[in-house]
Amino acid sequence: MNSMDDGLSRRTRVLTIAVLLLFVACLARISGHPKPVSAQTTQRSVQGRVVNQNDVPIRSAIVYLSNQHTMTVESYITQEDGAYRFEQMSPNDDYKLWAKVDGKSSKPKILSSFDDRAVFRVIIRIDTGK
Repeated sequence: MNSMDDGLSRRTRVLTIAVLLLFVACLARISGHPKPVSAQTTQRSVQGRVVNQNDVPIRSAIVYLSNQHTMTVESYITQEDGAYRFEQMSPNDDYKLWAKVDGKSSKPKILSSFDDRAVFRVIIRIDTGK
């Protein structure tokens, strides 16, 4: 009977050690250890054009990009071709994108952190009709 007790005792010790190692691994994961370098350096960008209802590029439109987490807003003034570009966007934040020209605004577009694209290509339309 002694050898049977030894076997149970040995299995109990191995199981206890395995559970403790799993517990320590879980604690290390939740304690705020940084993400892998590749996840930290992934950045996104958005680019596109601002056009009117007839798809004609709008020059001098102001394009706004609002970070919904930090509430910071960046802006870009379009050139002749209506093009704009924002870079170095956090992959962990949602953004709102819209444009204005001559007192008229586009509908806002939401760029979600759940969308894993590295580059968003967005055409922004503003109805410039009277």
